Amino acid sequence: MTGAHARQNYGTSMWRLFKQLFGGRTSPPEPEDDGREIVRFDDEGFHRSSKFGRSMGWRQDWSWSEITAFGFSFSPAIYPDPWFGDYMEDEWFITVQNETGPENIFFDAAWLDIDRLPPALVRNMPGLDIANLQQGLRAAAGGFHNYEGEGRWLGWSKPAPKPVRRSRAKVKTAPTAKPKTRKQAR
Repeated sequence: MTGAHARQNYGTSMWRLFKQLFGGRTSPPEPEDDGREIVRFDDEGFHRSSKFGRSMGWRQDWSWSEITAFGFSFSPAIYPDPWFGDYMEDEWFITVQNETGPENIFFDAAWLDIDRLPPALVRNMPGLDIANLQQGLRAAAGGFHNYEGEGRWLGWSKPAPKPVRRSRAKVKTAPTAKPKTRKQAR
C-alpha cells in the first residue's frame, strides 16, 4: 500500500468517525417492540406489559394494595405442543381482587430467580415462605413430563382482615305496664 493510498483510507475513515460522532444522532434508536412480555416488580407494584396485552386493552399494572397472594404453579399446559404432546408448565402467579372476585395472573417462571427476588417484592410481602416456593421449583425441575409433580405452592398471602368487634349497646325499651292482678281490678 502506498503512502497516498494509506492517507486516503485514513482520511475516509476519519470522516466516517466524525460523521458518527457529530452526525446529529443524539441517542441510540428505539428498540422495536417484538411482542415479548416484560415483567417487573417495583415500589408501586407489579407490572406486566406486552404488545398483545396493550392491543387487547388488558390491564397491565397492579398496586401492592391490590395483590392478595403470590405463588408458584406447575400444571398441565392448556394446549399440547405439536411435537411433544401434553406437557407441564411452570409459572409464577399473583392473585388480585377484581370486580368478579380473585383473579390469578400468571407469568413465565424464567422471570424470577428464587435466589434473587426483586427487593420490592420481598419488602412488600412480609413473611414470604421461600421454602414452600422452592418445593414447587423442585417439582418443576423433574421435567415437563413430570405429571406427578403437579401443584400450587403459595409463598405469601395477605392476611385476612380481622373482623370488627362491635360492642352491643343495651337498648333501652319503654317501660311496659304490668298486668293488673285481680285485686287491683276491683
